[in-house]
Amino acid sequence: MRAAEIEQVMGRATALQRRGETDAAAALYRQILKQHRDLAPAHYNLALLLKDQGKTQAAEKSFKAAVTADKGYRLGWRGYARFLSRREKHREAIRAGLKMAALDDYSDSVLQEVADLVAGAGTADLGAPGDEAMLRCLGRDGVESDRMINALLARLRRHPGLQSPPKSKDDWPKFSAALTEPVIAAAFASLILPAPDMEAHVEAGRRLILGGEVTAEPEVIALLALQLSLCEYALAPPPGEPPLVTGLESALLAALYAPLQPEMADEILEKGETTLTALPWCGQLIVRMGPEKMREWVLKATLPSLSTTGDKVSRAVRAQYEESPYPRWRGLRAGGETTLPALLRTLFPALPPLPVSAAPAVLVAGCGTGRHALRTARRIKDCTVTAIDLSRRSLSYGARQAEALEIANVTFAEADILDLPDTLGPFDLIEACGVLHHMADPEAAWRGLLHLLAPGGVMKVALYSESARQDVVAVREMVGEGIGTLDLDDMRALRQKILALPEEHPAKGVTRELDFYSLSGCRDLLFHRHEQRFDIPRLQAALTELGLEFLGFEFTESRVMEAYRARHGDDPGGRNLANWAEIEAENPTLFRGMYQFWCRVKK
Repeated sequence: MRAAEIEQVMGRATALQRRGETDAAAALYRQILKQHRDLAPAHYNLALLLKDQGKTQAAEKSFKAAVTADKGYRLGWRGYARFLSRREKHREAIRAGLKMAALDDYSDSVLQEVADLVAGAGTADLGAPGDEAMLRCLGRDGVESDRMINALLARLRRHPGLQSPPKSKDDWPKFSAALTEPVIAAAFASLILPAPDMEAHVEAGRRLILGGEVTAEPEVIALLALQLSLCEYALAPPPGEPPLVTGLESALLAALYAPLQPEMADEILEKGETTLTALPWCGQLIVRMGPEKMREWVLKATLPSLSTTGDKVSRAVRAQYEESPYPRWRGLRAGGETTLPALLRTLFPALPPLPVSAAPAVLVAGCGTGRHALRTARRIKDCTVTAIDLSRRSLSYGARQAEALEIANVTFAEADILDLPDTLGPFDLIEACGVLHHMADPEAAWRGLLHLLAPGGVMKVALYSESARQDVVAVREMVGEGIGTLDLDDMRALRQKILALPEEHPAKGVTRELDFYSLSGCRDLLFHRHEQRFDIPRLQAALTELGLEFLGFEFTESRVMEAYRARHGDDPGGRNLANWAEIEAENPTLFRGMYQFWCRVKK
């Protein structure tokens, strides 16, 4: 076949494949490949077809043939990696993913896909490909590595030096060597390690250093301090007083007790820049505690204020987040950019196209420290985002991260949802995720936001589920009415009490949550000044009262909607809330990540 003829036959085969005429399409691909074995797209399309037919061995052979024919075929490596991951051949999947990443010069968006492959591997031993993938993803500003945490914890626990916490100086060489291994060091520096055994390692290492039982290398001390900092010193403080900070050595020891004063950290960075170049973890610690904090101070003073709150509950909530901004995140997911109309088509394919703007104005109400707002700004093409919150300290964290990530289409501003200026808006999309349930009257606050919604606009809302938070309820009942008066030391003590509970205790489930392992996260999860919880009947009543049309839930995993459609084929869009109430009764933790759903004003 000549090139023009090949293109013509490929076109016919692709059209047949799209129409579901798989046997005819396969015959054409094979016809082409008899004469042109090096035609990678033909191998790839045949692989997709065979995969959909359930012929996994033949599909794998065709995927491999595609990338063998053209080692620079990015689409082929991507499809091959995903296919291998679904077949639970995780090490091979990650190896293919790294090939894909190399072809794209290890861009953030492709490394995010690699991180997702690692996450999908669970606790499997990923060997050298896993180590390379983790190292390339950890600490990368454009990659959210959080979902890799189970794979990382499994990787850490396989190291002989982390089998048990060090008890004496005899255990120290093995523990110190483990901490400085590249993957383990990057994990300690980049992510909260949400497990009691990891807390025990940090606590034991700190005790041996501060007790003078061992002499630790500066980088080892810095790694322990970085993990303590990520967890916001959720562990009980060590005995004694931190040393007076006079230089890097004393600063590192002081950072095992509490955060350094930003001015002092900044001065150490300025004076010891040459030294810190050779000590990257020490440098990272000093930068986080110095220049980053100082930049937040500057931004906090310059942020605009649209309104301030007079509501008693809102004042209490603001005070909490001024003391404990949440979440203190690092790394923002790259990739997946789309338009708002296309996003809605993907989320709700059973609905007719929604008449939303292709260049939307977006309001993120209750944006906290900005991760969600910045992800929306990056995800939705041609949008402009206004991100508001009561806490100026939280806002300044988000504004600093926006600067670091060079995201310019977001404006952060202090504002009370209950008192927004009439000149604000209208907005094509309003997102109120994880905020309304912290207000005195969530439905009233929700109604107020609707006044800012443009005609034809949509709204995304996330609310706590009563049934999914029963372990949280058990903790709050343990604490009782004093929950609004807890200080940070009280919360540290309560964390230890909860960790000591037997496994069968109704509150024990909270120790399996990431948020339990940082102080602001634990406070937001368990000890919030004010929270309400919804069930589906209350959600339905609110939608009816507010005159809203429920468009559907958004899930991070497609299998939830697939299972729903298999059970309720007459409702492919999943819009019948009575069905969901029945499913939630059978699966009480289904909405652990909140009821996340989209709605719009009824026509």
